[in-house]
Amino acid sequence: MTDSFSIVAVRYGTLETTLADAYYRWSAYGEPDGPARLDYYFWILRSDDETILVDTGFHPEAGARRGRTTLIEPAEAMAQLGISAETVSRVLLTHLHYDHTGNLDVLPDAELLVPAIELDFWLSPMGQRGQFAGLVETAELERVRAADAEGRVRRLIGGEEIAPDVHAVHLGGHSPGQMALAIFGEGAPVILASDAAHFYDELDHERPFAVIADLAEMYEGYDTLRELAGAEGHIVPGHDPGLMDRYPRVDGEFAVRIR
Repeated sequence: MTDSFSIVAVRYGTLETTLADAYYRWSAYGEPDGPARLDYYFWILRSDDETILVDTGFHPEAGARRGRTTLIEPAEAMAQLGISAETVSRVLLTHLHYDHTGNLDVLPDAELLVPAIELDFWLSPMGQRGQFAGLVETAELERVRAADAEGRVRRLIGGEEIAPDVHAVHLGGHSPGQMALAIFGEGAPVILASDAAHFYDELDHERPFAVIADLAEMYEGYDTLRELAGAEGHIVPGHDPGLMDRYPRVDGEFAVRIR
């Protein structure tokens, strides 16, 4: 018997945008432009023995600079949901874009689980080139680098079982080392896609998101997500506003229980 993890998605931010800005080459579909919305999430996995935080959201200052609206500061959301340095031993960073790596100072001693490809890329000269560099926060990368020097970073290759029935899966595409989490155990599988699929529509109609490191890997990632979920599983995209209407609310208006 293994401990089953409960799964909570926390919505902390939002952005009003357009389809043409959200999707790669939207004009190729021959459809008119229109409004679109991204919501921003991080995720909490809890069992009787452990709490794992999956990503840490953007820092409110970084979000404001980039035109994002903070609905609740991630640190405050964490506190309200019982996430603290005393309760979280590990943080899994699915990739190192700015909206997944802020607020690490809340958990200064936690072990960081980071995709090896992702870490090596963003600490390389190529990660500093213009169109790439704008996707990350230098100070946050330095925080991850310092944690690595302290021995607090575990580099993930992909396919590892990081906890009972919880598997990290390398998908690439959106970012070089992008990972998803496949969570099995009691009930139907839950696949936390993170940014391997931003929206339900992106996956259903194979319309890639606008930010791409490797287009072929992104398409392959869609196939892998569906294979992992099977016929009965839940795929949880990383930025879809509709997620909040599909699952029951937890402790107010900013979180839903996936399982």
